[in-house]
Amino acid sequence: MANWQEHMRTGIDVVDDDHQELFALVGQFETASKTASGQVDGAEIGRILERLQAYVNEHFEREETAQLESGYEGYAENKRQHDELRRTLETFLGKHRRGEWGDLKVATESMRSFLAIWLSEHIMKTDRKMRGRILPWVRKRA
Repeated sequence: MANWQEHMRTGIDVVDDDHQELFALVGQFETASKTASGQVDGAEIGRILERLQAYVNEHFEREETAQLESGYEGYAENKRQHDELRRTLETFLGKHRRGEWGDLKVATESMRSFLAIWLSEHIMKTDRKMRGRILPWVRKRA
C-alpha cells in the first residue's frame, strides 16, 4: 500500500493537502478491494472510484491553474500526465458502470496497484519540481 510521506511535500500546502487526500482515497479503494471474504463489493468500489475521479479533477484543476498563473515551465508535461490519469480513471469507471470488469478482484487489484504507483511516481518525479516555482497561495474552492 502506498502512503503519504513527508518527503513527498511540494512546499505548497494546498497541493500537499490534496496529495494526502488522494492517498487516503487510494487507501479506501485498496481496503474495499481486499475484503476478508475475498468478495469485492462492486457498488462500494464504484462509489470510491467516483469520489476519487471527482477529487482528482478538482486537484488537477487547482494545480494546473496555479502552474499557468505562475508561468511554470513544467506545465505541459504535468498536464499530459494528469490527462493520462483522467483517461485511465474514466475508462476504468466506464467499464465498472457497464459491468465489463471480467474478474472484479483482478481488475480492482490491477487498478489499485496502478493508482498507488502512479500517484507516488507523479508526486516524486513531477510535482516536487514545483517547489519554489509556484505561487504559494493556491486555494481550494469553497
